[in-house]
Amino acid sequence: MGTLTVQTLQAPTSGANANKLLVGSGHTLHAAGHVIQVVQGIKTGQTTTGSTSYVDTGLSGVITPKFSSSKVLVLVSQPMMLSMATTDAREAYYNIVRGSTSLIEGGTQFDLTHSAAYNSQGWAACLNFLDSPSTTSATTYKTQFRVSGGTSDVYAGYGGTSGTITLMEIAQ
Repeated sequence: MGTLTVQTLQAPTSGANANKLLVGSGHTLHAAGHVIQVVQGIKTGQTTTGSTSYVDTGLSGVITPKFSSSKVLVLVSQPMMLSMATTDAREAYYNIVRGSTSLIEGGTQFDLTHSAAYNSQGWAACLNFLDSPSTTSATTYKTQFRVSGGTSDVYAGYGGTSGTITLMEIAQ
């Protein structure tokens, strides 16, 4: 068996395979679509809001992309609960934010018009988003939440449970 040593490896700049391989600082090859790095943020404990404007849940993660052409796959799983002291319908909304830019919004509705005047409902808020941050600077992703109207509160991490945000840099 022999050893192959390469001083410089350069991807083709034209044709069908143009720029298919990225060479990082440690001479690591990254083919398009492959995961370059994974970062995870965990938030344990409860955060509550009754606001109709978005507020931070406390769950966040920071990634520093190795290439400005990379995409970042954001995966969020966060336990939530909505409590209401009304028989009117209420919605809870949650989103993923990069810096101060909202990327995607999810939500759920509970309608207690045929039920008691107080109720609570829990669920797992799961959001995924493939982002193109176009940077090699440290980039923060976080979750936020809000309610649609008064006499209701939404809880992230109810009862001290944990939520996660996973950030995966994907080579392009």
